[in-house]
Amino acid sequence: MQKSVLVELIRSLNKKEVRELHKWLQSPAHNQRQDVIKLFDFLTKNVLHGDETTDKERAWAAIFKGEPYDDAFMRQVMYFLLKAMEEYLVFTDYTNDRVQFQIALTRIYRVRKLEKAYKQAHRIGTESLQNQPLRNRYYLLQRFFLEQEEYEHKMSITQNASVNLQEMSDAMEKWFIVEKLLIANGMLAHHHVYQKANYDSGLLNEVLAYTSQKDLLNEPAIAAHYFAYMAITNPDEKQYFDDFEKMILESDDHYFTQPEMLNLYRTALNYCIAKVNQGDLEYSRRALKFYRKGVENGALIENGIISRYTFGNAVAFAIKIDEFDWAEQFIERFQHYLEEKQRNSIINFNLSRLYFEKGDYNKAQRLLTQFEYDDMMLNIIAKTMLLKIYYERSDLDAFESLIESLRIYLQRKEALNPARKAAYKNLVSLMKKLLNLNIYSKTQKEKFRELVLKTNPLTEREWFLKQLDAK
Repeated sequence: MQKSVLVELIRSLNKKEVRELHKWLQSPAHNQRQDVIKLFDFLTKNVLHGDETTDKERAWAAIFKGEPYDDAFMRQVMYFLLKAMEEYLVFTDYTNDRVQFQIALTRIYRVRKLEKAYKQAHRIGTESLQNQPLRNRYYLLQRFFLEQEEYEHKMSITQNASVNLQEMSDAMEKWFIVEKLLIANGMLAHHHVYQKANYDSGLLNEVLAYTSQKDLLNEPAIAAHYFAYMAITNPDEKQYFDDFEKMILESDDHYFTQPEMLNLYRTALNYCIAKVNQGDLEYSRRALKFYRKGVENGALIENGIISRYTFGNAVAFAIKIDEFDWAEQFIERFQHYLEEKQRNSIINFNLSRLYFEKGDYNKAQRLLTQFEYDDMMLNIIAKTMLLKIYYERSDLDAFESLIESLRIYLQRKEALNPARKAAYKNLVSLMKKLLNLNIYSKTQKEKFRELVLKTNPLTEREWFLKQLDAK
């Protein structure tokens, strides 16, 4: 029974749902079998308290005390319980969404030819849709459904009536366009991660042209996904990202659901990260705007959690533009949103970066040597920071030892992205050359500067150049 759909569904319930389902099952309108109620009580008591050994025989013994086990009958009880629970979930889904509920009611009254009731239900459905804050794909789809119901209603009265075909067509087109753009952005993101994934974009070019020609960008959902796609595919045309940034940062936070906002913010941040990696530091400041608003409005908080990558990138961008106070306040205010098992290491890692950039090497070094990070990249970045501290403090024995340690670490980590591995191998090579550099030789320093400037890929280029100038 442990792997059954029923048990899987039971595991997903919260305390409120358990209480409401118990009441649901006790109603004769939804269930007329006492064994179904007993099975539900048995499973919620055991499964939700961590008992993973629940099987059909144990459940049978608890429900049908003293009776010989009947597998076919037990399966029947499980089936009836599952169906009753599924009906409850569908019912609550509809009743909790007032717009969806009203559209269903509108359809029922239309089919029953109850004219007055239909008009009232349709009016309430339209008002409910307009009054709720979302202006996303859900909003556009429900608008289409309401227009469709009105069309069916008018056609059922007379074939010669003035119908809302244009309104229905417009609503359908807007919904289709936002879905097409959403899928297109998904394809871009997936192809970025899996280069071998190739997609046929279908009508996408026609949709893009139609969107700009027909002035459909007054719809928030269409505008957001259109500008996102155009910014990603035309990174050198700054206006697209400007429009996307304005759309996201200046629009109502409630236009989109949290998962939708998270996706839009990630798109913007990935764009900024790519620009910063190309040397355009203006986008560090622009990225920080998204981090600031994203943590305040909850867009970057998923199920009560800020990912360690989001947390670290927010601190990194703040440090890059010398927003040290904001970085420190961010760590203090939002650290409890990190996953508990990673919290201490992520906090210490980001504090060490902050202390390093502020020049407090004692605090940074103490934190960096205190923990070993599970994450490969965090380990490499931590070792790189320590190398810089050792060099700047002329702790050359520790510097040489750590260079060799990092070289071996990189060699062993086959899972590391090849481009990143190459960048850090170049860093190790240049660190060794820096250690042996005659700082009093102008010729050697200039040759080293040229080498730093032409080495690609390379992290810490600015730091290397800073060391030459400092010496």
